Amino acid sequence: MVKGKTERGEKDTIYLVPHTHYDAIWAFTKEDYFHINLLLILKEVVELVEKTDYRFLIEQTFLLEELEKRYPELFAKVESYIKEGRIEIANGEYLMADTMLPAGETLVREILVGKGYVKEKFGVDVPVMWQADSFGLNAQLPQIYKKAGYKYVAFRRGLDKRNPSEFIWEGLDGTGILAHWMPLGYRAGLDLTKLDESHEKLKKVAATSHILMPSGSGVTMPQSETPVVVKEWNENNGEEAEIKIATPGEFFEALENEVEEKNLEMDVRKGEMYSGKYSEVFPNCCSSRMWIKQGLYEYESRLLSCERWSTISALLNSHYPSEELRNSWRKILFIAFHDVVPGTGMDSGYDEVKQYMGFLKTEMSTHSLRAQTRIIEEESIIENELEASGGGVESSHYILRMMSLRSDVIVFNSLSWEVRNWIEMELNFDKGDVMAIKGLKSGEEEIDVEVIKFARYEDDSLRSAKIGFVPTIPAMGYKVYKIIEREPKRSSYDPNFIMITGNTIENRFFRVEVDPATGLIDVIQGDGERICTANELVLEEETGDLYYHRQTLGIPVKTEKGEGVKYGSFRVENFGIDKSPLRRVINVETNYFSLRWPYRLTEKMEPLIWRHKFLECSKKIIVYRDIPRIDFITYVEDKHPRARLRVKFSTDIKSWDYACGSQFGVVSRPTDQWSYKPEEEWVEEPCGAFPSLRWLDYSDGKKGLTVIHRGTPENEVRDGDIYLTLLRSVLMLSSDGKAGPAIPVPNAQELKRYEFRYSLYPHEGDWREASAYKHAYEFNTDLDALQMSDGMKPPLKRSFLEIEPKNVVLSALKKAENGDGGVILRFYETKGKETDAEITLFREPKTVTVVNLLEEEDDGVEKELEKEGKRIKLTMKPFEIVTLKVNY
Repeated sequence: MVKGKTERGEKDTIYLVPHTHYDAIWAFTKEDYFHINLLLILKEVVELVEKTDYRFLIEQTFLLEELEKRYPELFAKVESYIKEGRIEIANGEYLMADTMLPAGETLVREILVGKGYVKEKFGVDVPVMWQADSFGLNAQLPQIYKKAGYKYVAFRRGLDKRNPSEFIWEGLDGTGILAHWMPLGYRAGLDLTKLDESHEKLKKVAATSHILMPSGSGVTMPQSETPVVVKEWNENNGEEAEIKIATPGEFFEALENEVEEKNLEMDVRKGEMYSGKYSEVFPNCCSSRMWIKQGLYEYESRLLSCERWSTISALLNSHYPSEELRNSWRKILFIAFHDVVPGTGMDSGYDEVKQYMGFLKTEMSTHSLRAQTRIIEEESIIENELEASGGGVESSHYILRMMSLRSDVIVFNSLSWEVRNWIEMELNFDKGDVMAIKGLKSGEEEIDVEVIKFARYEDDSLRSAKIGFVPTIPAMGYKVYKIIEREPKRSSYDPNFIMITGNTIENRFFRVEVDPATGLIDVIQGDGERICTANELVLEEETGDLYYHRQTLGIPVKTEKGEGVKYGSFRVENFGIDKSPLRRVINVETNYFSLRWPYRLTEKMEPLIWRHKFLECSKKIIVYRDIPRIDFITYVEDKHPRARLRVKFSTDIKSWDYACGSQFGVVSRPTDQWSYKPEEEWVEEPCGAFPSLRWLDYSDGKKGLTVIHRGTPENEVRDGDIYLTLLRSVLMLSSDGKAGPAIPVPNAQELKRYEFRYSLYPHEGDWREASAYKHAYEFNTDLDALQMSDGMKPPLKRSFLEIEPKNVVLSALKKAENGDGGVILRFYETKGKETDAEITLFREPKTVTVVNLLEEEDDGVEKELEKEGKRIKLTMKPFEIVTLKVNY
C-alpha cells in the first residue's frame, strides 16, 4: 500500500471538489432550501464559474427542475456550464434516497427519473454516483449502479475498513464498481486554511497518488477565494503535491488510469456498508416517526401493483395512465429522500408528506380500480367473441366459465406466483337477490367464507355484507368466484383443519397456546417443541432523539410479563377468542398503568388501585386454517412521552447471525450487538438495531422463525429473542447538537393512535428452505377483490405472467419510458443460488431484449435468452437483477 511521495515516487494530485449537499427538507422547509440553494448558492456558483476556473458539483435533479421552472435565465447558464463540464452532475438521482428503507424498485426509479432528466436537458451522462449523506448503503447498490450506467461511486458513510480509501465494491451478485470512501467526509476541503492537514490525513489512506478532497457541506455557500487559495497553496507546496479545482469525474478518470497503467491490484470489499466504525449510520432513525415508514411501504406496494395492472390493461387495448403514474412516483421518490423516510427533520417539513400520502391513497385506489375494471371488460369481450365463434383457448391460462353472473366476485393477485391468502371485501346486493352467503364457488372449487358483518332488507335478503375468505389465485392473474347460499363441498383429501380446546388453537402447521392473564401466546411446532413466546410488548425509557435511542435504565420500564420498574404494570382488560371455519381471532385489550397499588409485596398481594394510564393497546392475533402464518394487528393509543415500545418474540434458538430481507436480496446480520464493546473507539458504537425490508429470519438450521412486518423496519436479535420496534417517542431533532441542530420536535413524541401489522411464520430449516421471502411478499401485497357488474363475463381464471421457480421475484411490470409501446419486465433471484428461470407471458411477444436499468440496450448486461412462444428461459446468477424489454 503506497503512502506518500517518497514511497510512490511521484507527487500527489489533489482534486478539490466544490459542492453543496442539497436537502429537500431537514432543518428548514422545502421552500427555505429552494431559496438558499437556487438564489444564494447556485447564483453565486454561476458567477464564480464565469469569472474563474471554478468547478462545482450538483447532486439531484429535483433541484434543477425547480431551477428551470422558477429562474429560466439562471438555468440556461447552469445548462451551458454542465455541457462544458465546468459544472458536473454527480449522483444524478431525482432525490438522494435513503438506501436502506425504501424498496429496491424505488431506488431504481430515483435513478431512472433523474438520469432521464439529465439526458433530456443536458445531453450528458452521469458516470459518478455521489452518495454524500445516505445513512448506510445496501448490499445490492454495486449491481444497481453498474446496471444504471454508473462507473464509479463516492460515499461517506458505513465503511468498516479505513485503508485504502479506494477499492472495488462488490454487491451480492458479484458485480464490482470502483469506489471511493470519503475518510474525512464531504467537508475534507471545506476549511481552506487546513488544506495541508487534510492532505496529510487523506494521503495516508489513498490507494494511489490521486486524492479526492470534497470542499463543501450541507447548504453551504461557495467560497469565492478558492481559486486564489489553491494558486497560493500550489506555489508553496508544488513539489509535494498539486491541487486542482475539479469535479469527481476528473478524479475517478485519473484514478482508473493509474490503476490500469500500473496494473494495481485493488482491495475488494463486499456487501452492505452499514458500520458505525468510522462514520455514523444512525440505525435508530429506522424507528423515528414510524408513520412515514408505514406509509412508504404501503404506497410503494400499491403503486407497483397499480402499475402492473395498468400495464396489463394497456396490453388489452386500454389507456395506460403514464402521466398519472409518473406523478405518483415522484411523490414516492420524495418520501424516499434520505431525510424524509428516516424521519430526521423538523416537524413542519412533514406536512407535505402527509398531503402526498393522502394523494397517493386516492390516486392508487382510483387507477387500480380503473385498470382492473378495464381488464374485466376486455376479457369479457374476448370471452364473448370466443363463445360466439366456438373457439377455445389454452387451458393453462383460461378456463371458460359456465355459470350465472349474479353475485360474482373477482380476485386479483399482483405477485408472480400462485397465492393463497386471506382477503376481506365489502358486498352490496339488490333486494331479494341473496338470502345468505355460505361459501364461494369457482368451477369445481368451493371454499368457505367468514361473514364478518351484514345488513338485511325488510324481506330478510342481504343488503350488504363484509366477508373474508382464503382464495387461491393464479400468478399475476385473477379468479372469478360465485357466491353460494349452501354449505360448500369439502374435499376429503384436504389436510387443513383448525380446532380449539380451551385456550389452545391448533392447525396442521402448529399449535398456539394463549395465556389469558397476559394475552401472550406460545407457539408449539408439530413435534411438541416450543418455538417462541410471542407478541410481548416491551416499554422502555427513551432519552434520545430522532437519530439515537438512549436510556439510563438497565431494565425495561415494564414488559407484559411483569419485568421492569416495580411501580407500573400492564393489565389485561378483556380477552376472548372469535371462531369461524377459516380462522380463530384472539382479542386482547391491555393497558399500561404507571402506578399500581400495593406496589410492594406484589408476589403475595393483588393490586387494588391502578392509576396513570399511558398506553391503551388492543391486539388481534389471527390463526388461520389454511395459511402457515400467525398475523398480528396491534392498535396502540400512545400517551407515554419519552418511551420506546417494542414487541418481543422470545425463542430458544441460538445462532450468531440472522437473515434480513434487503433491496433485491437478503443479508446476514450479527446477533447480540447491544453488548459488543469494540476494542478501539468507534465513531458510533454498535447498538444491535438494524433495518430490514419486509422480514427477518432467526434460525439454527433445524428450525426457525420469520418475523414479517409492514413498515416497522427496526429490529434486533439479542439473547435469543427477536425485537421489532413499534415506535419511539422523542422531543429533539438532535439532543446534543451533534447529528443536527437542537430543534424541539413535539410531533415526534408520537402521542397518537397507531396500527401495527406484523406476522410470524414458524418453520423447519433455514430461511431458504422455508422461502421466508415468499411469505413476506404475500403478507405485504394485498389481494384485490371486486364485485362484478351484470353483463361482465370474463374467463373463470387467468394468469397474465408467471415466473418459475419462486425464488425469482417480479420487481416491475411497466410500459417503457420512451413511449415506444414496449413493456419493461424486471425480476431478481433471491435465494442466492444460480437458477434456471422460466417466464410465461399471456401472449407471445415479437421480441425480447435484455436492457439495463435505464431501459437501454447495454453490452454490460447481455444475456442469453431462449424464447419459445409465450415462454422465455434464461439462467440467473445468485441475487442477479434482470430487466427485459418485451415488444408485442
